[in-house]
Amino acid sequence: MFELTSTPINTSALTARLAAPEAGAAVIFEGRVRNHHLGRPVTHLEYEAFDALAQTEGDAIITETEHLYPGTHVLCVHRTGTLQIGEAAVWIGVASAHRQAGFAACRHVIEEIKRRLPVWKKEHHPDGAAEWVNCTAEARALVATGATARPAASDYHARQVSLPEVGDAGQARLAAARVLVVGVGGLGCPAVLYLAGAGVGRLTLVDGGRVELSNLHRQILFTTAEVGAPKVLAAAARLRQHNPAVKIVAHEGELTATNARALVAGQTVVLDCTDNFVTRFVLHDACHALGVPLVSAAVHRFEGTLDVFRRGTGGCLHCLWEGRSSAELDTADNCAGGPVFGPAVGVLGVMQAAEALKLLLGREGDAVRQTRLVNLLDGSQLTVERAARPGCPVCSRLDQLKIAHPVVPTETSPFLNAAGVAALGSVAKTVYLLEPGEAPPSRFTTVAAQDLMRLREIATAGPLVLVCRHGVRSASLARLLRAEGLDNVFARTN
Repeated sequence: MFELTSTPINTSALTARLAAPEAGAAVIFEGRVRNHHLGRPVTHLEYEAFDALAQTEGDAIITETEHLYPGTHVLCVHRTGTLQIGEAAVWIGVASAHRQAGFAACRHVIEEIKRRLPVWKKEHHPDGAAEWVNCTAEARALVATGATARPAASDYHARQVSLPEVGDAGQARLAAARVLVVGVGGLGCPAVLYLAGAGVGRLTLVDGGRVELSNLHRQILFTTAEVGAPKVLAAAARLRQHNPAVKIVAHEGELTATNARALVAGQTVVLDCTDNFVTRFVLHDACHALGVPLVSAAVHRFEGTLDVFRRGTGGCLHCLWEGRSSAELDTADNCAGGPVFGPAVGVLGVMQAAEALKLLLGREGDAVRQTRLVNLLDGSQLTVERAARPGCPVCSRLDQLKIAHPVVPTETSPFLNAAGVAALGSVAKTVYLLEPGEAPPSRFTTVAAQDLMRLREIATAGPLVLVCRHGVRSASLARLLRAEGLDNVFARTN
């Protein structure tokens, strides 16, 4: 609940209103009138608010906070009129089951009230002078002058601007950029943290999930205080504290074929930080149709892949997964709920942020035509050229947004289904790519996934069909060996 009052705040009565038998914690903040401000003595203050708008915005802040921190009850009272030194100008109380959520909710209200509430104050000084100050504008001015703990924009990015590859012009490009990040999980958390830190002007976050306890080992924006909270709201609150100069837009909901184009339109770069192929294809096709560069990553266990898609340069997502529908891929390769090494998503998320910043600075290089495969268990990296496939239903039809594509392997395709493998006959050798610590399947010949020399030897003797547990490593290695001239290497699709 939010209230405006012209009478002195009765803190004892407000504290009593917070009493609740289910609440194990009560966190209270009082903002009081002090006798100085920015080096000048102050005798008293006058507060004036645009009452109707202040009430509406205050109610919105309280509703948002209780939604962000489930189980909290928030009460906020703001004074108007004349206040003497020592009087309470704002009182915030939060009742919650646990102290951590209470502290977090209280801080969120303080920051949002200061940033959003239409309240002005008139400072009276001993010499008789008085001046009106917009509290919201004052907060921004303090950031600019460095008068608070928040850094000035020039100080915040000084080490980055000193890079000759960035400079003042590059920083200005970042500040003018609009970046969409779909998925605020293991990949999205480090990615948005570094994008905000770099000074990207506007970040739009899309996610329909809520923070779970099992997320915390890898989703570094969240704490136990946010468990149960909508991810995008918790992430937005954290990022606003990290860099107040960045505009953060939170879209609480999933990206779908219905809203994809509207979300992508007008963005400078898009990051795919999702954990399923259905959303990945929808997002990719929307970016492809609108000509917006897409930085995509996926992680399973200790391993991840990274792609930068730009229309007209290199192959698209459909070229990578020819003959594989999104539903089929999700059945075998969905990252949601699977085992994952926390640092793996951290590394890939940071790499996504790096590629996005390079795109914004015009320094993407060869990344737009390559697939990178990173393995955190053995420290290896593979880079595979991602060539456009002739006849690709998306690359050849830029005017349409397609989600599925026909399962029709061609002679040059690296993918074969069961019938295609059978057609190769007994001369073909099927090899299972064995990951470290994985039990070898009895029905396949196995080769260590890192043993490229052995795979090359087998491929020189005849057709080689690669199989792996989730289809990612086999597809990448098939492309790598084909790029070396071994056109008889295939990846099995089922």
